Order: sequence, then structure tokens, then C-alpha cells
Amino acid sequence: MEITRSAFVAGATAALITPETSFAATRTEPISSLPKSSHRRFAWTIDDGVSSASVKAHLDIAEFHNQHLTLFVTSAYDSWRIHSKQIIRLLEAGKIQLGNHTVSHKELSIASPAEVKRQLKGCHEFLLSEYGYDARPYFRPTYGNWTKELLRIAAELGYTAPITWYGTFGDASSITEAQVVQNANHWIANGRIIISHANRYRPQETFHQILNTIKTRNLTSVTLKEAFGPNFK
Repeated sequence: MEITRSAFVAGATAALITPETSFAATRTEPISSLPKSSHRRFAWTIDDGVSSASVKAHLDIAEFHNQHLTLFVTSAYDSWRIHSKQIIRLLEAGKIQLGNHTVSHKELSIASPAEVKRQLKGCHEFLLSEYGYDARPYFRPTYGNWTKELLRIAAELGYTAPITWYGTFGDASSITEAQVVQNANHWIANGRIIISHANRYRPQETFHQILNTIKTRNLTSVTLKEAFGPNFK
């Protein structure tokens, strides 16, 4: 019997409230690097989504430049709704992956258990309703801060793969485009998880320079699902 989109969303939402026992494991610390591989690869991950133009530019990188990206969605930002059609298209093509980055980017490491659950559940439900997409088990703790209690609570909801990073473009704060490129050149390397942010407009020349770094190092960006496998928990 065919499963309708509404039935899938309802089922995935119910599973979040009462997770399957297969989601029970809790990691003792987040993941910041990819598993070893014979292929030269890294994970380009993008957080937040304050800027609609920046979200669009990153989606275009995935669509037109053969780089697979993982976007950690903060669901309160309208960017994710504005570009819903392109996101769905790229999800279906396997060029992007979505992860849970809370509803409003609240600092989870000092939040109450109830607030942690509200933030993760709210983003989870948005991803289901907007794209029919279940992001589990991948989430990114806000600001990269975490506690064992936070990881435990997230794991109870099926978010058993907390993702931080090995290197950063440094663009969470106001730095020059030259500094963004310099940071990309410094950190992009085989096996690393790299973080950038879709929070302000970025000139195409910056992306061209980053893509050139990837090409000259004979690397390809892969989604976390591609790196860790379909059954990773």
C-alpha cells in the first residue's frame, strides 16, 4: 500500500514523541571528522540561514558545482520556506542533506530539558511538514556547545549524531571575504567536517575561490549521510 506524504509526516512525528529503541544509544561526545575512506572527501556544512540570499547561493553550489552539502536548519528563519522548492529538488537528487539546528538557535547547553526538547522537536516538525524530511539522527548543538545531559536528551528524541566541526570559515562573526577565503584555505582538507554560515550575502568571487581550493586539493564535499552510511545512528 502506498504511504502518503501526510501519513509519513504523522508517523515520523509520532516516532519523535515515542522514539524507537534503535535510537537509544547516546554518544559521549560530538562528531567532528569523517570516517576514513579511500576517497578524498570532506563535509561542507552550513548553519543557521539568516540570509535568504546566502541560503540560495549555497543551494546553487550544490545544484551546479557538484558539491554535496549538509545544511543545519534553524527553522525560525524564513529562508528555509522561501527556497522550499529548490531544497526539495536537491534532497530528491541527493545533493543536499538537512540537519536539525533548533527552532531559534537558543543556547541548548544551558537550557532546561523541556526547552531542549521544544527546540529540537519544533525544528524536526518543521522539516517534516515543509519537506517531508526526517533529519534524524543528525543535529548540531548551537554554538558548538554541549553537555552529556544535552546529548542524552537529544538521543531520546532520535538525534544520536551530534555534529560539531574540525575547521571553520570563521564567518559566524563579521570578517572580510578575504579572511573567509583564508580560513577556507587553512581548514579544508581530507576527512574534515567544515562549518560555514548562511547568515549574510557572500560575493560569487568568494565561492569561486573556495571551489578552486577544493578542486586543486582533489577533494569533493559529501553529505554526512554519504560519509557515514544510510544506517548510521
